[in-house]
Amino acid sequence: MERKILILCQERPQLSDLRREWQKDGIFARIVSGVGEVACELSRNTDYLLVIIFSDGQEYLTSLKLTRGLTNAPIMVLNRQYDSAEKIAAIKAGADEYIKWSDSYVEEIFASSYALIRRYTELNQVDQKPFIIISKGTLLINVDYHKVFINSQEMEFPRYEFNLLCLLASSPERVFTNEQLYREVWGDDYLRDADNGLHSCLNRIRRKLEEADCTSCRIENVRGVGYRFIQDDT
Repeated sequence: MERKILILCQERPQLSDLRREWQKDGIFARIVSGVGEVACELSRNTDYLLVIIFSDGQEYLTSLKLTRGLTNAPIMVLNRQYDSAEKIAAIKAGADEYIKWSDSYVEEIFASSYALIRRYTELNQVDQKPFIIISKGTLLINVDYHKVFINSQEMEFPRYEFNLLCLLASSPERVFTNEQLYREVWGDDYLRDADNGLHSCLNRIRRKLEEADCTSCRIENVRGVGYRFIQDDT
């Protein structure tokens, strides 16, 4: 299996040297420049050994939180200016390591990256199963961690709202009847007086999508039949 790490940063000349060094040990480094690319890559590829985030300020914390919700792999933050308060914030947001980045710190970066990879692959005795990720435009759902991200921001979805959104988003364009939705989400036989509860739950989901400015997808009512999830072209 190909050994890979994912790097989030703007392209920098120094990265060529880093990539060459990793390649000597059979590790391929893929570089992406935005949080959207990170989300897309991690939703399609679950076998990354390490994620590295370059940053020059705390604006990366949102990206870090989203990344932590999409992968079990260790995350290392590299920053030009070391700041102990920022390190604490980064670790609380999901980072496993925080190191100052400069040409003189390259050896430390390599040593720390290999230590994180070794801990993740060799010392972890728990079998890691790939996350189930639903990625639909600006909507990302980590089914295993019960996390929903819209436009890179985490949103709160209680149990039934979460399960209902997952069911609809997992089969775009498919029309689910009220009976199917209720049985799949609530797990009980469909009762006609349960319609109000189902519709209220759907309305809350729709409202949250609208409030988060989720323009890439929506839940559509099919009159007389049920509901379906629509993903618009973006």
